[in-house]
Amino acid sequence: MNGILILNKPTGPSSHAVIERVRRLIPGVKVGHTGTLDPAASGVLPVCLGKATRVASYLMDLPKGYRAGVELGIVTDTEDASGRILAQSPVPPLDRAGIEKILQGLTGVREQIPPAYSAVKYRGKPLYYWTRRGVSTPARRPRKIAIYRLALLEYNPAGKPHLVCAVECSRGTYIRTLAAEIGERIGCGAHLFSLVRTFVGPFTLDHASSPGSLEEAARRGALENLILPMDRALLHLPGLHVDDHTLLALKHGRPVPVAQLELQPEILTSGGEPLRIYDRLGNFKALAKIEHTGNECNLKTVKYLA
Repeated sequence: MNGILILNKPTGPSSHAVIERVRRLIPGVKVGHTGTLDPAASGVLPVCLGKATRVASYLMDLPKGYRAGVELGIVTDTEDASGRILAQSPVPPLDRAGIEKILQGLTGVREQIPPAYSAVKYRGKPLYYWTRRGVSTPARRPRKIAIYRLALLEYNPAGKPHLVCAVECSRGTYIRTLAAEIGERIGCGAHLFSLVRTFVGPFTLDHASSPGSLEEAARRGALENLILPMDRALLHLPGLHVDDHTLLALKHGRPVPVAQLELQPEILTSGGEPLRIYDRLGNFKALAKIEHTGNECNLKTVKYLA
């Protein structure tokens, strides 16, 4: 069983607990995650099965989308609703135009410091382990992230003033920290009170199955109907169909001179990113890349997956 399951993780359980439910449904099949969601978050959680675990890193690098609820005027130590309140401040008068200007100022490529309560590792243990023991670590250094889109969906100034935003971002972006940054820019502090991951690359909530529906499909013997081909996660990479001779060389790790191949110009100038390799019948077989060494230009295997 090889491919990708798209789960709709509910709020409450950890990502690891949800993935363990998948493992119990398909004993003997290798299962790998592609990045976790906090227990309080819900939404798209791709899970790789079998040989697809070998392309999990490519899924982790895909852009992600979120619907984030940000409560204004309250700062917590975890930057979300689970934490201890550190400060409360009145929310200044705001209008949509002013909020949208602040959000626009947070977009683009920039640096972000991971939250103290996060799974970033230092000396083999997550940051929250050290934070709970009062130990400051160098692991909280700024990291480069990209916010591709940050749009205001809702603003409610009454009761508990809050915003709801659509976020599209790179790997490694902490939405909790983004919520805190929004509060800082507004001048009253803020924390994340809800989070739904709406997409990972091409996979949206429309593709996602709840753990319950997954278990029901397994009872009916229809689980394979929910498994997507592994190359669906790689459609952002150029594709190349090759003959049997080339495929055999790639299978055994032998370089193939590019001069022997019929390549489109855009593939030759693809910037060194891997290519999706297919056989003559259109079956996905491998990832390979073009390498220039001296006067030689060869197609070399990155991962053979068939």
